Amino acid sequence: MADQHKRPRRVAAAIATAVVGIVVITGCSGVSVPGFPDTHSGSPSAPATSADPESDSETGDGDAVSEGSSSGIPSGAFEATVNYVRDGDTLYLDNGNTELKVRLIGIDTPELDSQYNPDAGECYGEEARQLLRDFLPVGTTVWALEDRESEDRYGRSLLYVYLNDGTFVNLAMIELGAAESLKVGLNDRFWPQLREAEDQAYAAQRGMWGTC
Repeated sequence: MADQHKRPRRVAAAIATAVVGIVVITGCSGVSVPGFPDTHSGSPSAPATSADPESDSETGDGDAVSEGSSSGIPSGAFEATVNYVRDGDTLYLDNGNTELKVRLIGIDTPELDSQYNPDAGECYGEEARQLLRDFLPVGTTVWALEDRESEDRYGRSLLYVYLNDGTFVNLAMIELGAAESLKVGLNDRFWPQLREAEDQAYAAQRGMWGTC
């Protein structure tokens, strides 16, 4: 997670929080801010997440989902199985034909240390990885969706990931304060939603925002 990205987002969130405070002081109705749930006691308890509000009923190719809004999973998503979660925003999926190294679109989590640089770890990196592992245990069936750019410069597949119940994993990681929003290239299908989720998580001091 690059500091140059984090600073302007924190400033924007702080301004938004100050505006809310002024509204409350002047007598308008208060804003209810939910607390940060315990992510280390079994399955994660994520706030309600919404799928693509612009989902349609067109039928995708192959094993793509065609139910659209009825399932909570956008049409065009394909089925895959979780092989391994590396960190809070990187994992490996098996799509039935090959193993994909996946970078979750629209989010950025703190870096972990490594055998080459044991001092590279950032605050909340381990917690972010554990949360994603809680969402996506090995063997879990998920639905994955591409945006306008399917790969990054490292050859990783860029994907949005959904659980069978419609939970939008990318969004949930931000809502729980384990990731910040990150817009890269042309992949902006859910950008306003992800950015707003970060502002709300920061205002509520969830996850890394209240810890780091």
